[in-house]
Amino acid sequence: MKIYNLMKAQYIIKSILAGCISLCCLSTFAAQEATSKITDVMVYPQGAMVSRVANVNVKPGQSEVKIPLITPLLDKKSIQVGIKRGDVTLVSVDYDVEVPNSKQITKEANALNKRAGILRDSIDMLKEKNSVLRNERELILKSNNIGGENGFTATTLQGIASYVRKDLNEIASLEYKNQKKIEQLQKELTSNEQKVNLLYDKQIEPKSFLKLTLSARMGTNCDINIQYFVRNASWMPFYETRITKADKHLHLIQKAYVSQGSKENWGNVKLSLSQNDPTVSNEKPELKKHFIPNGYNDYRRTNSMPSDEKEYIKVLGIVRDKENPLKGVLISCGEDIKTETDENGYYELLVPIYARVKYEFVGYQTFTTSAEGQNVAVRNVELGPYSKLSNTIESNLFMDYASQNKIQINKSKSQSSDMEANIPQMVIRNYISDIAGKNTIPDDAADHEIVVKDMSINAEYNFFAVPKISKDVYLVASIPDWKKLDLLDGKVKLFLNNMYMGESFINTRQTEDTLHLSIGKDRDLAVDRKELKNYSSKNLTKTTDKTEKIWQITVKNNKAESVKITVEDQYPISTTDEIKVELTESSGAEVDPIEGKLTWKLTLKPGEKKELKFSYTVKSKTEVFVE
Repeated sequence: MKIYNLMKAQYIIKSILAGCISLCCLSTFAAQEATSKITDVMVYPQGAMVSRVANVNVKPGQSEVKIPLITPLLDKKSIQVGIKRGDVTLVSVDYDVEVPNSKQITKEANALNKRAGILRDSIDMLKEKNSVLRNERELILKSNNIGGENGFTATTLQGIASYVRKDLNEIASLEYKNQKKIEQLQKELTSNEQKVNLLYDKQIEPKSFLKLTLSARMGTNCDINIQYFVRNASWMPFYETRITKADKHLHLIQKAYVSQGSKENWGNVKLSLSQNDPTVSNEKPELKKHFIPNGYNDYRRTNSMPSDEKEYIKVLGIVRDKENPLKGVLISCGEDIKTETDENGYYELLVPIYARVKYEFVGYQTFTTSAEGQNVAVRNVELGPYSKLSNTIESNLFMDYASQNKIQINKSKSQSSDMEANIPQMVIRNYISDIAGKNTIPDDAADHEIVVKDMSINAEYNFFAVPKISKDVYLVASIPDWKKLDLLDGKVKLFLNNMYMGESFINTRQTEDTLHLSIGKDRDLAVDRKELKNYSSKNLTKTTDKTEKIWQITVKNNKAESVKITVEDQYPISTTDEIKVELTESSGAEVDPIEGKLTWKLTLKPGEKKELKFSYTVKSKTEVFVE
């Protein structure tokens, strides 16, 4: 019976050990990490949707996969995860933020702090040695009664002086050497402290990670697609227009400036540009109570929500004094959310956004700060007689990029109540351009130029002159049916025969069917406008003023070929019955009586000059100024 019980006990022990080994193996597999890479990015006027792919070997049963090194500036609510290839079920998705290099930071900081301690001890030791040498020198110099009342002979006195001089020189030499060593060590200590500050301030770069729980009936390989939205990106359209004599077509190259500061590089990715703006709410804006001080409204609203609806942010960093990290600093948010710094001064705390975070340590002043940022806020705190945040960081690395740089977020836009009027605009806003090939947009917040599309367009070229305003003649390209080109408002860089002519602007909000693009001035065409007559008189009863004006416009073609030129001018329009305006001569111009506009469409042969005259009279019961 005893043998049976012993065998049974051995079997139970073996079973427990086997179970432990199995659990260890399972936990090892559960911690599987999978790297991911960015494949596609759709950039909006404000923000971008980033697509990543991770390839994972999934074990049978339920397992966990951690996908690290994703930007901490993503919008948590926008995260989408899908399984592609493989019979795998996605059970859950968890999101968090970590500092991947925290162990390396700790290791380097410990080494620097240890070296700093040795340097301080060495400096203190050398200072003590110099103090002893100074006392020894004073003792020698004060021994002026060493010979007593009888004194010394000259020979003896000379020997004593030589001995004292030797001692004093040796003391001075030792003191000088010690002082040089102190300066050298102090220089190294200062450099060491700067390295520590730089280490804490610059190398704490949080990264997001996803923890996925997957379930599979059998081992398989699958791709995991991840999408998320980041606000810290934008694009802006512009154009290049190239015109040459050898080609009658107008080459319009649509380009875009793309910039991003999302804390991750978009390397060799497929880019798409969209006019849709996901940062703009579709809901009618509602006024809320305005609280003072600023930010209290957000804090009160956030903390009055049910706990499961609050938006949280992770606050992390290093707490230290002038010399070393501080262990055991109490960091709290309210009564229930608390943590302490570890032996390296590091801490992490998940708190409601906009909440106040307090730092308390015995012998130091209490410090408080606000939890603001995108998912994570880095708060490196230096406690001392005058508590303050480290000047070099204060979470600037991880605050919303758009609030610090040129990209501006539109908080709200008014919407027309006329839904019919908004339909064409909605069509434009959903316009998407797929950029050919792969592009790289680094995380530097700078503008990077990419080509969207190159269009060869049938255009008609004409010259226009408005001599009343300018004595120059302008070349204008007229583009019919331009709305089919899906153009956007933007600046245009103009090139004529490979010569840069300056900039123009495409205005897509106009209602005309033809788009007019001003190319530049042509110096081979001349236009002039001068006044031939300006006569004013009164009738016999002196109750009516009459003004007569005659203008002459001269146009000359100095080119070697014929050109078409449109000349525009105007005459005044009356807005009251007391003033009568009559156009008396127009030289065959097209007259728009509503606008008071005169238009001449001319064809000039090489070297040809034409003169155009127009005149008008103005009658009024009161004296008026007539141009």
